[in-house]
Amino acid sequence: MRSPRAWLRTVALRTFLRQAVPEQPEQDLAERMAETSADWRTPLQAAELNEQQRHVLHALIQLPFKQRSVMAWHLDGFSTAEIAEAMSLEQAAVLQNLSRARRTLKQQLGLTDRKGPQ
Repeated sequence: MRSPRAWLRTVALRTFLRQAVPEQPEQDLAERMAETSADWRTPLQAAELNEQQRHVLHALIQLPFKQRSVMAWHLDGFSTAEIAEAMSLEQAAVLQNLSRARRTLKQQLGLTDRKGPQ
């Protein structure tokens, strides 16, 4: 095993995907994630989840599956090369999905680029 962290993430994702698929996956995904995410948090941590964090999690859940997956790998600290290998994608596809995910999240969260006018 070359990368235990990547292997563990892949196994976790496959296990999650093997669960019963709801008829309306986008709506039920938020509920399923809320149920499963409660398992890794203490009651105090769950209570401390503030409105901004809930808003960000909701925005992440709304991303298309591939963008959400790439973003999850990225947030877990994997490089684009590691993500590409683990997801059997070209590195350019990983970068494109990451870019699209960031752009969508900025729009959903009401954030703007700080570059100014172009």
